[in-house]
Amino acid sequence: MSTVQKFDGWGIVFEQPEIQVKLPADITDISSENLGKLFTEITAWTDYIATQVVTAQLNERAALKEKDRLENKLLVQRMGAGVRGERITAIKAEISVNQDVIDLDNEYEEKYAYRKGMEVFLNNLERDLSLVSREITRRSNEARKGY
Repeated sequence: MSTVQKFDGWGIVFEQPEIQVKLPADITDISSENLGKLFTEITAWTDYIATQVVTAQLNERAALKEKDRLENKLLVQRMGAGVRGERITAIKAEISVNQDVIDLDNEYEEKYAYRKGMEVFLNNLERDLSLVSREITRRSNEARKGY
């Protein structure tokens, strides 16, 4: 059962926001109302991508554990009692080229790459959110000076 299916079973659903948010070239050109909407949209995306990062981390860990279990199982099957030293190294090398191990390793690498991509996306969104927040603060400070 996947992590997302487990979350669904617990009643936790992560819905992707409808539109992907893109910052304007010059954030100072948009109205305060649109700035507030932009902040809300970026917040929704940040929340969603944060859940994707956690899901990716859990899936990556599960894939690695599955690969490790298979490697250990094959090692125990091949070793027998009393095998040491160079023989163990040879058996580990043989196991590493087992097609099932290779497939699980590839699956793990895909999950690792997905997680890394989601982390970059999350970091970018967090920076965008900070930028919008600073612009809201700047405008609030300017409005106060006018009174």
